[in-house]
Amino acid sequence: MKKLRSTARASVAIAGAIVVVGLVLYLLPTGTGNRKDDKPEPGRTDLLSQVQQFSQGMSAEMGYTRPTQAERTAISTGVQRVLDNAPNEAKDVLAAVGYTISERVDTATQRTYHEISDNAGNPRGWGRIMIDTSESARLGIEVPHPKADQDSESLGVELFRKAPGSVLVVAGAHRRAAENRVADMAHTTATVFEDLHELLVRRRVPVVQLHGFQNETAPDSDVVVSAGPSLSSPSAERAAQRLESAGLSVCKPWVTGCPGLEATTNVQARYSDEQKADFVHVEVSRDIRDNPSARDQVASVLAGKKGDR
Repeated sequence: MKKLRSTARASVAIAGAIVVVGLVLYLLPTGTGNRKDDKPEPGRTDLLSQVQQFSQGMSAEMGYTRPTQAERTAISTGVQRVLDNAPNEAKDVLAAVGYTISERVDTATQRTYHEISDNAGNPRGWGRIMIDTSESARLGIEVPHPKADQDSESLGVELFRKAPGSVLVVAGAHRRAAENRVADMAHTTATVFEDLHELLVRRRVPVVQLHGFQNETAPDSDVVVSAGPSLSSPSAERAAQRLESAGLSVCKPWVTGCPGLEATTNVQARYSDEQKADFVHVEVSRDIRDNPSARDQVASVLAGKKGDR
């Protein structure tokens, strides 16, 4: 009997010790400082579906508010810090103007990117930026007329997926969302879109800007390629040649003229021309944009090989 009581007391003591240890572990902080394992997993998303949904929510009647100079500067500064590999330093700057930065993984490529987007309750139309983190920035991709140039945003994502190290800038409003063309990102300068374009140019990042045209505007062409006011450049000529080699009909304004599609009044093209920067303006027919396999072909050609730019 004495032995049983002793065993019972020992069991109670052990159980009590386990409870105490468990309580101590429960009360200890769960964080472990800056261990790599503590970093939250980035969200996984289908970037193409996300951007298509974003653009389809735009309206030709509303959805654009002119940003102040301070707001434009804050967003540009935030993007610059991400490009400088300092995303944590961008958070407070962006938050001050209602923008957030999120780390995501595109399910189609399994590549990680930073998304910088408007978190305001009402759409302001300032745009969304995706920065691929697999390499240093080597290509800027601009979509100034999402929804208005239908599926130009889809082409932008497809090019982004094929060109690691890309920065994709998608305008945040329909080009007719405000009077006097102030929501038309390719024809007004006091915008977040223009500031980001100038940032890329200052960093000497080549830029491809994607547009769309109705088939009847240039019925004999699948694609129109231009460098803007100067019409031709080595990059524009290489892009046109590669597109032709892929079997596409290409209008080259430095050869035949392509009225209305030459980007001579495009403000990003003009700025690039003044800075002698690498800029290619690409207009794609509706037939090509409507066809996923044809879009994929154009994106593949524009992405080129790593040493093509």
